[in-house]
Amino acid sequence: MAIKLIRVKSGEDIVGDIVGENEENLTIENPAVIMQLADGRSNKVNVGLVPWSPFSHESKVKVDRDWVVFVTTPVKDILNNYNQIFGSGIVVPDVRVDGKTLLTG
Repeated sequence: MAIKLIRVKSGEDIVGDIVGENEENLTIENPAVIMQLADGRSNKVNVGLVPWSPFSHESKVKVDRDWVVFVTTPVKDILNNYNQIFGSGIVVPDVRVDGKTLLTG
């Protein structure tokens, strides 16, 4: 499993599990679009994930490499949100552990 952020030529940022790739395309399982939603009351922008192809029965899609601008690792908040919706539900905490403290108690 490799959860990645994929920018496509249309400008959409897609988060999904790249489960296959070859010279012609990427196969992405459970692709979701990152949506920015304005909150009119607080003037804040919220971020959410929406299925990229909500009317498809398929959980995997193939994307032509010609349409891929870049592939990178999503920030932790996006990864955690994706895992809560589509994955194991495991959330990576914001805790930093000092190895010395861990070993010596």
